[in-house]
Amino acid sequence: MKLYIKLNKAETDAWSNVKAMVAEAAGTTDDSTVAKILFFRGINGFMEDVHERVNNLSDEEKAEIMGDSDPSVTESPDLEADKTN
Repeated sequence: MKLYIKLNKAETDAWSNVKAMVAEAAGTTDDSTVAKILFFRGINGFMEDVHERVNNLSDEEKAEIMGDSDPSVTESPDLEADKTN
Protein backbone atom coordinates (compact mmCIF):
# COMPACT_ATOMS: atom_id res chain seq x y z
CA MET A 1 0.00 0.00 0.00
CA LYS A 2 1.24 3.47 -0.79
CA LEU A 3 0.10 6.55 1.04
CA TYR A 4 0.80 10.01 -0.33
CA ILE A 5 0.36 13.12 1.77
CA LYS A 6 0.82 16.54 0.24
CA LEU A 7 2.45 18.95 2.70
CA ASN A 8 2.90 22.69 2.51
CA LYS A 9 6.28 24.30 3.32
CA ALA A 10 5.66 24.61 7.07
CA GLU A 11 4.36 21.04 7.29
CA THR A 12 7.35 19.78 5.30
CA ASP A 13 9.74 21.52 7.69
CA ALA A 14 7.88 20.05 10.69
CA TRP A 15 7.95 16.58 9.08
CA SER A 16 11.70 16.86 8.54
CA ASN A 17 12.22 17.69 12.22
CA VAL A 18 9.97 14.86 13.45
CA LYS A 19 11.52 12.44 10.96
CA ALA A 20 15.01 13.28 12.19
CA MET A 21 14.05 12.65 15.84
CA VAL A 22 12.26 9.37 15.09
CA ALA A 23 15.02 8.19 12.75
CA GLU A 24 17.66 8.81 15.41
CA ALA A 25 15.66 6.97 18.08
CA ALA A 26 14.90 4.06 15.73
CA GLY A 27 18.43 3.86 14.33
CA THR A 28 17.39 4.36 10.72
CA THR A 29 17.42 7.11 8.13
CA ASP A 30 15.00 5.44 5.72
CA ASP A 31 11.94 7.66 5.14
CA SER A 32 9.71 4.65 4.55
CA THR A 33 10.67 3.01 7.85
CA VAL A 34 10.16 6.24 9.79
CA ALA A 35 6.74 6.76 8.18
CA LYS A 36 5.73 3.18 9.04
CA ILE A 37 6.80 3.62 12.66
CA LEU A 38 4.75 6.80 13.01
CA PHE A 39 1.76 5.36 11.15
CA PHE A 40 1.53 2.19 13.23
CA ARG A 41 2.10 3.99 16.52
CA GLY A 42 -0.69 6.35 15.54
CA ILE A 43 -3.02 3.48 14.64
CA ASN A 44 -2.20 1.70 17.89
CA GLY A 45 -2.96 4.89 19.85
CA PHE A 46 -6.23 5.31 17.98
CA MET A 47 -7.23 1.71 18.69
CA GLU A 48 -6.42 2.12 22.38
CA ASP A 49 -8.72 5.16 22.48
CA VAL A 50 -11.52 3.19 20.79
CA HIS A 51 -10.97 0.26 23.16
CA GLU A 52 -11.19 2.58 26.18
CA ARG A 53 -14.38 4.19 24.90
CA VAL A 54 -15.99 0.80 24.28
CA ASN A 55 -15.03 -0.34 27.77
CA ASN A 56 -16.68 2.78 29.22
CA LEU A 57 -20.01 2.08 27.49
CA SER A 58 -22.81 0.70 29.60
CA ASP A 59 -24.01 -2.83 28.88
CA GLU A 60 -27.18 -1.37 27.35
CA GLU A 61 -25.17 0.89 25.01
CA LYS A 62 -22.98 -2.04 23.95
CA ALA A 63 -26.05 -4.16 23.25
CA GLU A 64 -27.66 -1.36 21.24
CA ILE A 65 -24.53 -0.81 19.15
CA MET A 66 -23.97 -4.49 18.52
CA GLY A 67 -27.65 -5.11 17.81
CA ASP A 68 -27.55 -7.76 20.51
CA SER A 69 -30.37 -8.30 23.01
CA ASP A 70 -28.01 -9.90 25.57
CA PRO A 71 -26.10 -7.12 27.39
CA SER A 72 -24.28 -9.68 29.56
CA VAL A 73 -21.61 -10.15 26.86
CA THR A 74 -18.80 -7.81 27.86
CA GLU A 75 -15.69 -9.50 26.47
CA SER A 76 -13.21 -7.27 24.69
CA PRO A 77 -9.92 -8.02 22.90
CA ASP A 78 -6.62 -7.78 24.75
CA LEU A 79 -4.74 -4.95 23.02
CA GLU A 80 -1.60 -5.59 25.08
CA ALA A 81 -1.03 -8.87 23.24
CA ASP A 82 -1.15 -7.08 19.86
CA LYS A 83 1.50 -4.42 20.57
CA THR A 84 4.64 -4.76 18.51
CA ASN A 85 6.30 -1.42 19.32
